[in-house]
Amino acid sequence: MKTKITDQLAAFNRLSKEMDETYHLYAKKQEISDTTLWLLYSLYESNAPFTQRELCSAWHYPPQTINSSLKNLERQGVIELASTSENKKNKLILLTEKGRELARKIIFPLVHAEEKAFQGMEPEEKELLLSLLQKYVKLLQREIS
Repeated sequence: MKTKITDQLAAFNRLSKEMDETYHLYAKKQEISDTTLWLLYSLYESNAPFTQRELCSAWHYPPQTINSSLKNLERQGVIELASTSENKKNKLILLTEKGRELARKIIFPLVHAEEKAFQGMEPEEKELLLSLLQKYVKLLQREIS
């Protein structure tokens, strides 16, 4: 028997999938994978390099998925891996000049679109959206654990 909460959860999950699909279609249009999109996004938006472990944690991808994408980007000359002084095994991921150009071409328009969409909301709506999503994720994690 369907309840109001069941309908609300179904609507929420559909919207979540629709947002995922929006990013997926954007990546496909750019002829890159979803993982590559988020890797480029992270590297473009940050002034500091990331390690593979940090990227896995930030985007909730398994290490093998990130590793596969990184190897592909390295082969294409989009990124380079640099050893850290503390741990030679833990490599820093850096955009090359070619990578910075690619990120500007792909990520800059995406960030601009996200900003315009977010600006279409009132300040209280933005805060409420973020706070409620954060609360829901924490509650769901607690219930599933």
